[in-house]
Amino acid sequence: MMKISFQYFLILLFLIFSCKNAEEERGDEEEIVSEVSQPVQRNVNASDIVVPEGYKIEAIEKGLTYPVDITFDEDGNYYIAEAGGHTYGTKPARAPEARILMGGPNKKLQVFFDQVVPMTEIKEEASSEDMEEGLIPPVTGVTFYKGNLYISHRSRYSVLKPENREFETIINGLPSWGEFLNAKPIFKDDKMYWFLSTQGNSGVIEEHFVMVIDEFNKPEAREIPGEDVTLTGQNFWVPTSKIKLTEADSVRTGAYSALGDTTTAGQVIPGEKIANGAFYESNLDGSEIKRIAWGLRSSFGYRFSPDGRLITTMNSANPMPPRGLFFDWETIYEVVEGEWYGWPDFYSGIPITDDRFRGKKEKWEFVLTPETHKKLLKGKDKPRQPLVRISPHAATQGMVFGRGNLNIPENDILVAEFGSIVPEFKGEKFHPHRPPGMPPESEAPEDVQYNWPGFKVQQVNLSSGEATDFIYNKSGLPASADKGGGLERPIQLEWDKDGNLYIVDFGVVEFDDTGMNAHPFTGVIWKISKK
Repeated sequence: MMKISFQYFLILLFLIFSCKNAEEERGDEEEIVSEVSQPVQRNVNASDIVVPEGYKIEAIEKGLTYPVDITFDEDGNYYIAEAGGHTYGTKPARAPEARILMGGPNKKLQVFFDQVVPMTEIKEEASSEDMEEGLIPPVTGVTFYKGNLYISHRSRYSVLKPENREFETIINGLPSWGEFLNAKPIFKDDKMYWFLSTQGNSGVIEEHFVMVIDEFNKPEAREIPGEDVTLTGQNFWVPTSKIKLTEADSVRTGAYSALGDTTTAGQVIPGEKIANGAFYESNLDGSEIKRIAWGLRSSFGYRFSPDGRLITTMNSANPMPPRGLFFDWETIYEVVEGEWYGWPDFYSGIPITDDRFRGKKEKWEFVLTPETHKKLLKGKDKPRQPLVRISPHAATQGMVFGRGNLNIPENDILVAEFGSIVPEFKGEKFHPHRPPGMPPESEAPEDVQYNWPGFKVQQVNLSSGEATDFIYNKSGLPASADKGGGLERPIQLEWDKDGNLYIVDFGVVEFDDTGMNAHPFTGVIWKISKK
């Protein structure tokens, strides 16, 4: 099996399997709220973590299953999004349903909302617009704004009213049936801002994308451009031996095309308003959707700066066939209205043809014509460059700006780094097992950290581009690797009204002989506050 790095979020790289009990039909009876009682299957020890002097860290919730986000209401209650199945390597026995939990000061954690669309219906309908109300796993974010909870989940944005738990989908039918998804909603001046990720790695469907659409029965899924693009006619052999959609071991497929659709030189793929790899603005009810910028890849974290700029993290591309890249950076961008950021032919601001991205044998070519580049770049030689480039495979995820708390300048950001999943970047013992064509450490670029990149929170100065470790394990390793009780996989960050910082720690995700596996009941919410 090809071993890939985490993207994700949204997230992110997905090995997709059925949710546990997802085939069961739900009745119309009134929902009963229940306390969360589940075993903690991970050692938790705050003393293994380094935090700024004068502050302490504590685990306020343990034993969570695939937590991805946290948000706070005016009364100090917090709401935690658990992603559910179909995410981060979850398999049938490890894939409980998506849900929103509620807790707070002196409150027992409760199940607040857990209505999930049955898998039978997901497979039958071509679009989520034709499916019943409810969560479509995985959930990727939850944000409290002006009395309501706004939830991002596969192909949808929905509103949940805390007072009566009324649930309504306000944006539906998004092209989000691949590996990576639409991400957390954020707000400014009574407008909702959100990101619709690319569905795959580099413009052409790859093996893990195929496994997702096979599980959901969405054979027509493909990347959608924001403007008309002309192709160079490259086609790639996509591995398909592990799916039910075809009996072939591999299928030739072109860029921006459904599985098995080949392309020719000069072929034009029409652009659409709702495109993958793009940021959007909408009203709070989901109306008047406006695209801000496109040509980005996969983001799980973005916020507005104190001076009003939209800043986003961006996940690096993977060494994933058939068009896999080596050593792409994790980046931080300013999102500027009307711009194209280069995907699928530019990564971290440089062309895919650069030697940095090649393996020992591959040298990648453009899938879009030079004329298309010139049109989309509005005559510029290259797309807008990142503000910051961070170590490849660190998996930058959620982020927040400083608030003066923890002595962080308000124009600096904190970034949660999920950490590498690729075994080749997780210690010397893995080095002999690199995928075919992956350069040895001695041939890698100087900025590549082979041993355990990520698994921490970094502070980033957006002006200088300097990134420094801010909250991290004393060992420098994730908890599961050092047999300690510290951080495992930070995925999201949030402040409460009192200036305390919260880290959403997804839990244990690892590769073994069966592939990528996420472990339930290993998620933690960490709180950092003054001593």
